Amino acid sequence: MSMNSCDFSYDHYKKTLVKIKEKRKFSSFSDNSDNDVILRHDVDCSLKAALTMAKIESDLEIQSTYFILFTSDFYNPFSIDSSKFIRGILKLGHKIGLHYDENFIIKSSLDPTETIQKQIDILDHHFDTSIDAVSAHESIGFPPQLQFDLPSNVKNAYSEKFVVERKYISDSAMYWRENCFCQNFLNYKKMQILIHPMWWSTENKNRNEIMNSFVNGKYDEYTPTVKMATEKHKKHAYNCQHKIDD
Repeated sequence: MSMNSCDFSYDHYKKTLVKIKEKRKFSSFSDNSDNDVILRHDVDCSLKAALTMAKIESDLEIQSTYFILFTSDFYNPFSIDSSKFIRGILKLGHKIGLHYDENFIIKSSLDPTETIQKQIDILDHHFDTSIDAVSAHESIGFPPQLQFDLPSNVKNAYSEKFVVERKYISDSAMYWRENCFCQNFLNYKKMQILIHPMWWSTENKNRNEIMNSFVNGKYDEYTPTVKMATEKHKKHAYNCQHKIDD
């Protein structure tokens, strides 16, 4: 694949996964070897985009891990609609992990071990699953520096095993620091590839187009959801007032 063919379209994503699958096995944080690729997604903004990507991977019989954020400004993982998206990802055969928020833990003066463990337990319970990995969100450095203990069956995606012993690349902020993942997978026997679903689209939108679409309500269901919640609140307020008037 040439540099000119690299973009953030679903078509390029599919073609690259097919090429990787021809040469490497896809694995997970709990089950990996010395000649494979761990595919991971940090879901910072859009569960809808995550589910779309999960379907693409499922069609190719590829499993990955989707890290869910408790403190996202864009979604509540425990709302009815959000839970449906996450359960949809699980039903496709993928795993979910915890995307713990370093800044939230530090600024809230919380105990990191206790907080991360509780969040793992909540995800396990709510989605009837077993979390086997965590990853940092908005870390204070790289690799993340926050110190905490994890159960023996839960792995840290930023531990030495996964970012030092294994080649790590990411599309963070829609920017490949070492060229597109399509140009890297043959150079390393062991890799961890981080893909953020929000940056990928059918139309290969650029970063400004994607960010602007959040504002004008064309990216996801956020604007309709807010409108629906507003109308619901108005109706509730009217009913309350009507009862008082009675």
